[in-house]
Amino acid sequence: MSEGNIEGNRHFEPIAIIGIGCRFPGGANTPEAYWELLENGVDAISETPQDRWSIDSFFDPNPATPGWTYSRWGGFLDDIAGFDAQFFGIAPREAVYIDPQQRMLLEVSCEALQDAGQPIEKLAGSDTGVFVGISTHDYADIQTKDRYSDF
Repeated sequence: MSEGNIEGNRHFEPIAIIGIGCRFPGGANTPEAYWELLENGVDAISETPQDRWSIDSFFDPNPATPGWTYSRWGGFLDDIAGFDAQFFGIAPREAVYIDPQQRMLLEVSCEALQDAGQPIEKLAGSDTGVFVGISTHDYADIQTKDRYSDF
């Protein structure tokens, strides 16, 4: 057992966060940009971008209407389709089928390692981990949906 803080019956291991990567609405794609957004009290909520979906096809102002959204607004990330597949050794044809959240996860994890000054090549085989909780299958559902049926 390594040295750590003990409180009651719980044992706490010391951890160190040495790098960060991020994507937030309002174009805050670096820790500095995110801090600036917070510091200036920027409201990063915007109307649904046209390149995401046609809000008029899914909007109903009545919140009780099933299957429709009653909000035209949300926190949207920039450039969810941009991804350097070659950098990650992924074939471009395969990359289009990877959920944008997973593509961003690869990018942000890499940015966090770079921010920490950790060369990726030196981490292979080391006691290093990137731990993420993520769960959704919307993108797969969209890709496997019958393209000739209504949404």
